[in-house]
Amino acid sequence: MEDRCKEKILSEDYWDFIISPYREDELEGVDTEKMCIQELDFGYKSVSLDSRMLLPLSLRQYWYGAIPKCYTLLDMQPLDAAGIITLQNYPTLQLMGEGIMIGFLDTGIDYTHPVFRNLDGTTRIAGIWDQTIQDGDPPEGFLYGTEYTEERINAALHSESPQELISSEDTDGHGTFVASAAAGGAEVGKQFLGAAPEASIAMVKLKPAKNYLKEFFAIAQDAVCYQENDIMLGLRYLNDLARKQGMPLVICVALGTSFGGHNGDSILADILDIYATVRNRCVVVGTGNEAARRHHYFNRFADAQDMRTAEIRVGEGTQSFAVELW
Repeated sequence: MEDRCKEKILSEDYWDFIISPYREDELEGVDTEKMCIQELDFGYKSVSLDSRMLLPLSLRQYWYGAIPKCYTLLDMQPLDAAGIITLQNYPTLQLMGEGIMIGFLDTGIDYTHPVFRNLDGTTRIAGIWDQTIQDGDPPEGFLYGTEYTEERINAALHSESPQELISSEDTDGHGTFVASAAAGGAEVGKQFLGAAPEASIAMVKLKPAKNYLKEFFAIAQDAVCYQENDIMLGLRYLNDLARKQGMPLVICVALGTSFGGHNGDSILADILDIYATVRNRCVVVGTGNEAARRHHYFNRFADAQDMRTAEIRVGEGTQSFAVELW
């Protein structure tokens, strides 16, 4: 049963939807043999449905929030600009992250890098869930991907060929960079030190978004982006792992999207808000790559007859693009 469900989750023939606890009636009457349900935290569900029995994907047919948004990677800034180095060295604080787990949802991590090891050479990584590798065991309670535990990572590090035991890698480098900036240990030769060099680390390597979603949102097929429901499942994994380890958790989300109302009422924003209210849970979210790219426009109507004109400049050769008005 789980193998069949994994095939549905990964298949381009199955569309993914996010069901909130307030809209579960939308699943009534759906053939259970043609769908797969994955439980998220706080009553949310990720549902994969056979697209061949569904109406065409459009906002007229489906609730906007149910269609997973696509998130891309965000840039990171130096530690001194955030005042972190001052906090590390302040005599009465000496905040280095000891006893804390920092969880990331990103492109993976170079688990062999020395900044992610203790002084004795063992790993500081408590777990990796690689959603892109399907030939290993997924985390308990999950249906796809492969989990690499702290014990397996240490075994790989002590072998002559670590990649033969753990094939998960960060080919992009973004996840490794974010994790090192937030929790990397000292690398004296390069005068490097992360924000919380004594923290425990957890990483979710997100699988790429399906092509049908890229087509729906007019995103280039070669663009790097990730589905909202995979991110939410990753949040559940980090929360579960921290609970098993009995550790406080800082969730680091260096991802962003131009879609949505930008007012904090998206499903992902809602679930992050809930995590932030849980004891010993903290959420850190990056803000925008947009800067001066002029991708946003804001205005206010004075009355029902008021009109505004906004110019949209489309690059030469662009075959399609998406615009949202909120």
